[in-house]
Amino acid sequence: MKKQKLHFTPDLLTGRLTEEDTKKYFSRFGWFAFAVFLICSVIQTVIANVVYFVAPDIYYNHIFLNLLSMIPLYCMAVPLAYLILRHLPKVVPIKGKMKAKDMFFCVCICLSLMMVGNYISQIIMTFFQTLRGEVIENPLESALNNTPIWSVILFTVILAPILEELFFRGIVCKRLLALGEGYAIVIPAAFFALFHGNFYQLFYAFTLGCFFSFIYVKTGKLRYTVFLHMLINFIGGAIPTIFFTNLDLNAMMEGNLEYITANMIPIFVLLIYELINFGGAIAGVIIIATQFRKFKLQSGILPPPEKKGASCALLNVGTAVAIALFTLNLLSSLLI
Repeated sequence: MKKQKLHFTPDLLTGRLTEEDTKKYFSRFGWFAFAVFLICSVIQTVIANVVYFVAPDIYYNHIFLNLLSMIPLYCMAVPLAYLILRHLPKVVPIKGKMKAKDMFFCVCICLSLMMVGNYISQIIMTFFQTLRGEVIENPLESALNNTPIWSVILFTVILAPILEELFFRGIVCKRLLALGEGYAIVIPAAFFALFHGNFYQLFYAFTLGCFFSFIYVKTGKLRYTVFLHMLINFIGGAIPTIFFTNLDLNAMMEGNLEYITANMIPIFVLLIYELINFGGAIAGVIIIATQFRKFKLQSGILPPPEKKGASCALLNVGTAVAIALFTLNLLSSLLI
């Protein structure tokens, strides 16, 4: 790993950061996440309200909604909030290469993580829907179903993965690697999941975020994570949108033989897609089970106090404020 100028010094006796310095380090990330989310939310709210009253037709346009989700975040909030991180040491991962076999394994692992995360989300949301006595809309599903496929490919499959990987891996990971690879994997993944803002995406975004971060810290190349991110968004976003647009799933579920007979080819393609998806996910579970012991994590040049890393990461002002904000946002997604 390539070092930058450090502003935190390990204790001479232990070789680790003091508990106080570790909390300050993590607190900066908490304030950073808080600032990014708050600045972005305020700007989005102002722009959305102005457009709604001045040009309501534009407000409901899918291009405007996509740009509203990206420009305030990546062009305004992130550059401003980055000032909070600028004094932290930046560590660049050692460059490494992936073989074609490794990439295939990674695709299978991504499919399995997405499947498991989706199952967890469905269980959690079923519980919340039972409490409320009504269906809670999946915001991503609603957005994709009302968006032309070309727009889904442009914004969801191409632009979103590039911007998200540049932010969560390219910026956040580098500022956490000094503490150790484990922190550079879990914390950006937690940010990644929480920034999605709803329970439908929370769990698979976290598991995939951990894996993307793992790949980045082990290879130092964003192109691998961008490719995997694009592929997963295409498999989980673009392809279902195509099927939902061109097939009547209710007629299929009801066993409408006339409809099924008239649409044999697209239905057959859908079945192949589901089989490949499920088969890849099962293969991913097997790969994780057999290769897990090989996933070794390295400590950083500024390791936290032994056995106190988790408590230092959570028990500080910045993290507490960020958790409170994200918790309110998640709970609001269940009530609106």
